[in-house]
Amino acid sequence: MKRVKILLFVATLVVMAGSMASCKPYDKPEFVEITASQTAFLIPLVGDTSDQAVFESEELLEKTKVATKRVRIPHEWVKKGRMPSSGEYMPTETIIIVERKPETREWTSEKDKGTSAVNQAIYAESKESIGFSVGMNCTAQIDEKNATKFLYRYNNKTLSDIMDTEIRARVESDFVEQCAKYTLNEILQNKEIIMNYVRDDVTSYFSERGITINNLGMKEGLTYEDETIQQAINDKFSSEQKIVTQKNNNKVILSKAQAEADAKILAAEADAKSNKLLSASITQELIDMKLAEARLANGWVTVDGAGTTIVDAKDNK
Repeated sequence: MKRVKILLFVATLVVMAGSMASCKPYDKPEFVEITASQTAFLIPLVGDTSDQAVFESEELLEKTKVATKRVRIPHEWVKKGRMPSSGEYMPTETIIIVERKPETREWTSEKDKGTSAVNQAIYAESKESIGFSVGMNCTAQIDEKNATKFLYRYNNKTLSDIMDTEIRARVESDFVEQCAKYTLNEILQNKEIIMNYVRDDVTSYFSERGITINNLGMKEGLTYEDETIQQAINDKFSSEQKIVTQKNNNKVILSKAQAEADAKILAAEADAKSNKLLSASITQELIDMKLAEARLANGWVTVDGAGTTIVDAKDNK
């Protein structure tokens, strides 16, 4: 009896083992969460529209875009042995995510101010081969409508990768090319013109590739490879400022002198006008009247040219 029980127990174990061996493992669901700043594409891994075929055109790639923010990855059972349970579940599609949030870079020579601790300044030369560097900052992002275009152009690269490679290289190439057309003095005078060209070209070029350039500008001023050049520029500027100051002082002095001269002219004109009015008021009638008054007061008065003879009327009696 005891032996029968043992045989039954062993038989049960054999049946259970066989049953377990014939069962596939549980297909655990696989989900991918998509954030608000991301655009997802569900790319087939098998079939006629496989990964390689999808990337042959933007139109095919656009059809794989998913609108949901929680994506389940489908699986299929792939046998890897003779037993029914010998195998594994493998995905039939893969999710590719395009991160669209802005990326900012500060390409400077100072490790404490730039994006990187290494020297990332943009180097160029003037027409007369004077070397210098400048710092620049750039911000770019991928708009939702351009996510497909970006993925088609750059496959599975990130915007961060493109910022550090293609965008920086394009900025540097344009800047170097433009600076080589000008002398150093012309570069200092035409920095805005140069940067406008660089900005327009970079913005247009990467717009066709799904990237929006939000900002691109020069950061701080020029740093010269030869430090004596900067000192010479500083000295020249100081001298020019002194000349400007002296010119301003001269203008003040001249203005004051002119004001004083104008005041004297006005005073002289006023005196002349007063004398003219006084002279015009002395008529023959006024002279005769004053003469009569004098004769009444002092006796007979004779006016003869510049000399005047006064005759006492009492002596003539």
